[in-house]
Amino acid sequence: MSSSTPDAVDAIQARWLELRPGLDVEVIGIIGRILRSATVINRHSDELLAGLGLGRGEFDVLSALRRTGGPLSPGALRDATSASGAAVTKRLKALATRGLVVRHPDPADGRAALIDLTEAGRDVIDRALPAQLDLERSLIADLPASRRPAVEAALRDVLAMLE
Repeated sequence: MSSSTPDAVDAIQARWLELRPGLDVEVIGIIGRILRSATVINRHSDELLAGLGLGRGEFDVLSALRRTGGPLSPGALRDATSASGAAVTKRLKALATRGLVVRHPDPADGRAALIDLTEAGRDVIDRALPAQLDLERSLIADLPASRRPAVEAALRDVLAMLE
């Protein structure tokens, strides 16, 4: 689909203008497309990860541990995954039950724990990440390579404003 082809967001904007002439609906074009894109991406990602026995949140935790070299505190995992503390706790419990992560006492604070990947956890993320990246590449395959840097830069700007 080319950028000149009307999409569902165009229809939403047009309908609001019919109902409320003069209403400034420009932002729907940006935010609506970001949200719809995220929904589609997440749906495909969830399907792929479920086939690998993972939820997206579990994938995020395993990925954070792998890319940082671990071990990490639950708080550091919360920050790395942008998840709530409760969500991280739930994910860690599920991953530990499956033998994919292990808790160790924090040598700097005996009351705290550090989380690390087990060998099985490393194997799972090392299989899941290439599959996830292949999926993501397939989702943007029709976006010309020449336009990708501009799209990435615009999305980086939006994210910086929001964070």
